[in-house]
Amino acid sequence: MSTWSLTLETDAVLAEEWSAELFDLGASGVELRDGEGTPMPGVETPPPGRALLVAWFAERPAAEAARSVHGGTVAEVPDEDWGEGWKKDFRPLDVGRVRVRPSWIDEPAPAGKVEVVLDPGMAFGTGSHATTSLCLAALSDVLGARPGASVLDVGTGSGLLAIAARKLGAGRVAANDNDPVAVRVARENAERNGASLELTVDPIERIPGTFDVVVANILANVLVELAPSLCEKVASGGVLLLSGILGPQEDEVRRAQVAQGLEPLPGGDRRDGEWSLLALRRPA
Repeated sequence: MSTWSLTLETDAVLAEEWSAELFDLGASGVELRDGEGTPMPGVETPPPGRALLVAWFAERPAAEAARSVHGGTVAEVPDEDWGEGWKKDFRPLDVGRVRVRPSWIDEPAPAGKVEVVLDPGMAFGTGSHATTSLCLAALSDVLGARPGASVLDVGTGSGLLAIAARKLGAGRVAANDNDPVAVRVARENAERNGASLELTVDPIERIPGTFDVVVANILANVLVELAPSLCEKVASGGVLLLSGILGPQEDEVRRAQVAQGLEPLPGGDRRDGEWSLLALRRPA
């Protein structure tokens, strides 16, 4: 008996969405290698801003079908190299006041932390990737200072940020993604975590109302393109949190939001290695 692996490369900020799609295509597990940790033997390290996904399938036809959608390379792997052994490398992840836990680990969250239960390919490296960790840390602080604030998560993917926001004490939480598969996965994850979310494939413009906190962890060029729509959703006195940004892209992304009437939030920006989170606010 053998297992089949599909190895492919994508933009790091798309890794969460692609992982969810690979699960939907029949993968039994998905590993993310983004160059930030020690790579598994035999798995190459991607260049900055890119990520390697290794998806595992029980049968070759399923792996080949996934390859036809996303590209990549299919390889045969002896069972002893996979099986259930892949799970041992994953541990609960603590960021700010949030703990992200794989479903198979039965371990209570530390005092003072809220828990989000997600499985690899949906939370690891999603929560474990710097862009998502930056957002979790920022949401933890912002919602700590604004209990009951409304939150909009743009490009929700697995729903991790939206679920975490709800558990951190947010009131209304809405989230969108243009991928119906991502929205379905987010809905399943929200139900698993008992989090009430408004989930939709609709574009930002069709989501009613404004929000105290808007968060978007997507590509920098998309953040620039969506600046008018993102900023329009920020309520008076509200905060915009943007991630998925490499250091050299900061100025361009910041300028696009300032041009829409927002201003930098003093002390709100965060950085982790090559990645940045920008925080802006709409004057009250």
